[in-house]
Amino acid sequence: MQSALLRLQYAIENLNGPCVIPGLTGTGKSALIRYFAAEYPRLRPFVHLVFPALSAEELTRMILAELQTEHDGLLPVGRDAVFRDIRGALRRHALQGRRPLLFFDDAHQLSDEALMQTVLPLLTLAESDANIQLSVILAGQPILLPRMRRFGELSERVTAASPLHGFTAVETTDYVQQCLRQAGADRPLFTDQALASLHDVSGGIPRRINRIGDMALLVGFAEQRSVIGEEQIESLASELLPSAA
Repeated sequence: MQSALLRLQYAIENLNGPCVIPGLTGTGKSALIRYFAAEYPRLRPFVHLVFPALSAEELTRMILAELQTEHDGLLPVGRDAVFRDIRGALRRHALQGRRPLLFFDDAHQLSDEALMQTVLPLLTLAESDANIQLSVILAGQPILLPRMRRFGELSERVTAASPLHGFTAVETTDYVQQCLRQAGADRPLFTDQALASLHDVSGGIPRRINRIGDMALLVGFAEQRSVIGEEQIESLASELLPSAA
């Protein structure tokens, strides 16, 4: 995730164009969303679009509604008028020192129509108007990147493709230990074998690590264990992973 974060930070800081984050469910896309929302107060308004399956027209109007302020009035009728008002809203934000960020979540669900009639015009608008500062991130399943490559005008504008993968064994151990320290633990609560097993059964996917690790701690507390062993991890994985997959 660190590599993906650095690429995104560079692209956003330098306004180099849209960023694409492909990754399986649970690999950390939501964590990146939270990070940028919390750590980059200048990226406002922060527009988190969680309904990408809308039609192109509905999606474009939703974006305008998120970019407008309460003083901007009613939404216009017609595609040209909507994009005209989006341009105006973006210019006003720039004059006030703000840099809007559009974060398309589950972007693999975007229709071809939405990609070409909403996303591409927004990117073209940002490129062609020097008075606009706009960052765009599209996050979704791994199929997202191949889908975008079908459209040359769209894919050639992508400046950072940052796939998210599961943690390595070392990263899994570091992640668990960091979480425990932040929670106030002052001693190891998982054996080395348990941590190795946790990586194996989770595939290094953070969401699965969290689910199994949290439950292991709960069960360990209930059973008055001083440390979580490999057998507890494997037992819980057999119960939890079918629903976590």
